[in-house]
Amino acid sequence: MNVLITGASGFIGRHLIKILDNDDNDYKIHAIFSQKKLNNKSSKIKWHKLDLFKDSEVEELIKKIQPTHIIHLAWYTEHGKFWNSQKNKDWMNASIKLFKVFKKYSGKHFISAGSKAEYFDGEFMEDYLNSSFEYNETDRPEPDTIYGEYKNLLHDKLIKLDKNKKSLVWARVFDTYGPYEDEKKFCSYAIKNCISKKQIICNNPLLGMDFLHVYDIANAFKLILEKEFLGTINISSGKTITLKFISEYVTKQLNCENLLKLNHESKDRRQICGNNDTLKSLGWNNKYKIEDGLDDLIKFYVEEHE
Repeated sequence: MNVLITGASGFIGRHLIKILDNDDNDYKIHAIFSQKKLNNKSSKIKWHKLDLFKDSEVEELIKKIQPTHIIHLAWYTEHGKFWNSQKNKDWMNASIKLFKVFKKYSGKHFISAGSKAEYFDGEFMEDYLNSSFEYNETDRPEPDTIYGEYKNLLHDKLIKLDKNKKSLVWARVFDTYGPYEDEKKFCSYAIKNCISKKQIICNNPLLGMDFLHVYDIANAFKLILEKEFLGTINISSGKTITLKFISEYVTKQLNCENLLKLNHESKDRRQICGNNDTLKSLGWNNKYKIEDGLDDLIKFYVEEHE
């Protein structure tokens, strides 16, 4: 198996690289980075600096290494800005070109990261403030952000390009957390504020989200690769955790309960998760329960702070 991973130095990619590097397999693993590669000394990983928006360079690399499998994780993910950025359109177009070149050189499986944002979640809509959503892969996508729209549009276009339906995997990733995530994301925000003795504000304490530790997400991609799975699949925990639980757990572990401010006036009680039966049917189980995962992230930041 000759595997090419885009976004290999990103949040999910760096964990996937580590898992594949430590795994007992005979894969050839090629990793793409655009600015800075990971400090990885393994001879097993071949790093390639590549701008995915430069078509000729993309084709040159694909022609050279001729990957049998691609795990496409690269995308625009600047916190707070990616949701409604037009850069999503650029990434969709670059992804389509990558898929075409991959198929041109006889690529076998193209595993692309989709998002829970492709599903309807009722955000900011009063009629859905007390709703529960459990999404199956067969549910019709109804995105309400530009990010979700272009992820979904990319999926539609790749399906049409994959005429024999023997190449495409579309993995919809739900809520992520873990070491090396953007520090503005809620779990990291709460932990870092505790360590710095700053107030933690939880605006929607009863909002339930489907949090999954990045190790378990990366391991899901590894399993999808190994099992030669084809089709659409949710990468999710299958249950919801409220922001209240997370913030109270973190502040208790770090002895800073006095810094937590819960917005008790919030009416947002939505519960949103992804059904993960398909993923579990491949033999996947999560290593990190939410408490274990938060402990891991707390340890990461405490050691960084020392």
